Amino acid sequence: MRFAEPGRKGQLFSYAGPGNGSGYVHDGSFAVIDVETTGFSPAKGDRVIEIAIARVDRTGRIEDEYATLLNPEGRDTGAVFVHGISNEAVRDAPRFSEVAGDVLARLEGTVVVAHNAVFEERFLAAELARAGITTPHLPALCSLWLGQQTFQTPNHKLGTLAQHAGIPLVDAHAALGDVRATAALLPMMLERYGAPLAFGCTPASGLRGHHRAGAVSPVTRASSLRKGNDGWMASLMSRLPISAGEVVDATAAVYLDALAAALEDGKIVGEEAKALARIAGNAGMGAPQVAALNERFLEMMREAALADQVLTKTELRELTRAASLLGTSNYFDDLTPTPVTAPASGAVATASKPAPTSAPKATRRCGHCRTPGHYRSTCPELN
Repeated sequence: MRFAEPGRKGQLFSYAGPGNGSGYVHDGSFAVIDVETTGFSPAKGDRVIEIAIARVDRTGRIEDEYATLLNPEGRDTGAVFVHGISNEAVRDAPRFSEVAGDVLARLEGTVVVAHNAVFEERFLAAELARAGITTPHLPALCSLWLGQQTFQTPNHKLGTLAQHAGIPLVDAHAALGDVRATAALLPMMLERYGAPLAFGCTPASGLRGHHRAGAVSPVTRASSLRKGNDGWMASLMSRLPISAGEVVDATAAVYLDALAAALEDGKIVGEEAKALARIAGNAGMGAPQVAALNERFLEMMREAALADQVLTKTELRELTRAASLLGTSNYFDDLTPTPVTAPASGAVATASKPAPTSAPKATRRCGHCRTPGHYRSTCPELN
């Protein structure tokens, strides 16, 4: 039975159909979901090894993202050449039951969207059942079905639709990459479809029950890194979710030490970028957490350079190079070298650095608005 057909009910989802004056018409948020699995059949014991969810509004604006690898509890991860997830990668990842609260929290009050949604439905229903969790039917929209109604393409695979629509599909078969492509396609599809869609049930509330969201840290991944035109760090952050938990001091120290080692020779190479990605992923970091740590590192460099209240041209070049490698090339635009004081007539200049005159003070400041006292990650202008 093809549950994704309009108006049909599956194990977990109640699928949208053309609005004909009856049924629920949705005007709220959507939860775009994708899973990577060990195989094709939850009935034969295949498990979810990665899940990503993005809550988006009708325009496709992403309100929240969640992504994590999952430990399949003894099951081999399967076709690594397809999804890129090894047994080692999921060894310390949470089990589905441990992140069920995070998943359900993002499905509350939404219509669930997935490409070939019957696949996600089967696996999500199986994982919830294994965790002993029951839920009411959830309103759902299959973007594969909607694509068939709205795009005249040779096929309606996600990659084909994305290419036709001019949407970059970064990391196909990585859950977050597929979710982002589907989220970007969704408003196009809804606009092309034009007519209202009706659902056989309303969005669910109270899904979390006793499963507390945020109880276990996710394990994120930045797969298939490429230097590209924007550099390794931009590639790393673009592959991490925009939402994640706080970073503990011990993990921050490990990341900052690795970053210092990577930048020691004034460049970041592929293996160093991958090492930073592993640290960030194992700690469950999202892009904002990596950006905040990068900013902390740049502020440490600022303080070290200005410790003697003198800033040389060489020091400023080093600061600027580091900022550029971290994707914030204008971070130190507020700094200028300390003016050199000319020696008195007949005197010999022996100092290796210019004498301190009106040098800038070693003050922590925001890389965006330059105001002292906060970082870019907490800047009122950006939050």
